[in-house]
Amino acid sequence: MNNPNQETDICKVLVVPETTRRREYLIRYGSILIISLLSTWFQLDYPIGENGFLTAFLISLVRTTLIWNGSMMLIQYSVKRFSMFTQMTRLILFQVFTLVLLVLVVEAGEILAVSQLLHLHLDRGIQLGLVGASLLITFMISSIYASVSFFINWKEDLLRAQALQKANLDARYDTLRNQINPHFLFNSLNTLAMMVNDNPDASRYVESIAGIMRYMLLSRDKETVTLEEELSIAREYVYIQQKRFEEKLSVHFDVPEIYHARPIPPLTLQMLLENAIKHNEISLAYPLRIEIAVLDNQFIRVENEIRLKKDKEPSTGIGLENIRNRYLFLSGKEIGVSRDNGHFTVLLPLFHLPEGEMAG
Repeated sequence: MNNPNQETDICKVLVVPETTRRREYLIRYGSILIISLLSTWFQLDYPIGENGFLTAFLISLVRTTLIWNGSMMLIQYSVKRFSMFTQMTRLILFQVFTLVLLVLVVEAGEILAVSQLLHLHLDRGIQLGLVGASLLITFMISSIYASVSFFINWKEDLLRAQALQKANLDARYDTLRNQINPHFLFNSLNTLAMMVNDNPDASRYVESIAGIMRYMLLSRDKETVTLEEELSIAREYVYIQQKRFEEKLSVHFDVPEIYHARPIPPLTLQMLLENAIKHNEISLAYPLRIEIAVLDNQFIRVENEIRLKKDKEPSTGIGLENIRNRYLFLSGKEIGVSRDNGHFTVLLPLFHLPEGEMAG
């Protein structure tokens, strides 16, 4: 079954140790000091005098600090915005453009500072030399951070793949355990449907059960299905549960058709509905209200009131942990889970459609 500490273990692996962080700070700022000193001593091919050396060093120090830290932040931002594995061209173009722009802006500031503070005019050759040296330093620094980021992303994807594989194995085990003989069950349900053919409600009920079982079998090897399919099976599940609880249970769906083509991991909504029904009291005094809606064009929100049962039903182990792991693997995004003001809310990030496809 699912290990509740699985995601925590993954996070522990990916957290940078404090000793490593301190070592990186020491290397970074030690290198900045050395580069600034050497740059002042050798690179500036103009007389600055004894009194101007400190000013020139401070200008070089600011320049190097801005370039180093700016390059690091741009690399970190770009690898978060663009996938190294599916958007490599965009990633490289973005990095080259922003890094060159950073160098030009910083060097323009350095030339201005030299002119104003040291009262020296740098000819075009010296200016081009400053820009060239800064570009060289920038791309050396960037290559280091890009390599580290690539390794971290590769390690994250590997761990997420392992987590998803385990989550899928757990889900399949639980599904197979409850599908002892699918063909026998389908045949039995068909026979039952014919037997209750004169009772529309009973026939509809049997058809809903068969539809859910068929959906579970057909989707068990898929990473995603359309939101339209998921909503359809969720409504069937709600229909079955309302036959049990009647007016004590109500589920409101507010998902515009424009979102129906979006991908979603299969059985996500059914799992969340099952959890809400399983863990909360449902009675005439305390009816359960569940809402499934789109929030800010970015999330599917599943929300219900919290009235926990005194006697909890046994858990199958297929729930939030499974959904969280699948979302991490498929989108790299976390689901949101909150318990505020007596409501339990789960936010499922909306997947983007593949390029060239249109929703609805």
